[in-house]
Amino acid sequence: MQFLIAAAVQAAAISVPATLNEPAATPAPVAPPAPAAITLPRDTLVRLMVLREVNSRDHEAGHRFRLRVDEDVVVDGVKVIPIGSKAWGEVISSEGTSGAGKSGRLNARLLYVEADGKQVRVTGERQTSGTGGTGQVVGGVVAFGLLGLLMKGNNATIKAGEILNGYTVEDTFFERHAAVALNP
Repeated sequence: MQFLIAAAVQAAAISVPATLNEPAATPAPVAPPAPAAITLPRDTLVRLMVLREVNSRDHEAGHRFRLRVDEDVVVDGVKVIPIGSKAWGEVISSEGTSGAGKSGRLNARLLYVEADGKQVRVTGERQTSGTGGTGQVVGGVVAFGLLGLLMKGNNATIKAGEILNGYTVEDTFFERHAAVALNP
């Protein structure tokens, strides 16, 4: 009889599912996967500093000049273009000074910023002209006669350290590993 009671107890233990004896476990929340890329949107401001003076006396159309990023570019708390990144601009047109006090003119445009092995195209232009030499010419004519007309105006200059604002031309995607999260 003891054998039958022991067999009945074992059968009862086997036939009762383990899940009924234990409280129901709550599934652990699953975090959504991190996006694979960060998007730098079109028309994002990029502040650039001119590294060396560009002027109408020494630089002709087609001359490329270096700039550097002056402020971090941040998207959703993540730095995608750090300060100091290299950037490039190009002289579009250049006119030197001439007689009768005519000043020089210079037009330049921004081309791109180098970031994470990419060329992030930016748009922006800078037009400048030298200060006119009309007063100097008049004084020269009074002092030297017609030879005063040979006086030239001043060259147009984009000075080293000048800040130019550029804007991204299109959406640009960066791998998350390349971007640097900022500490709150």
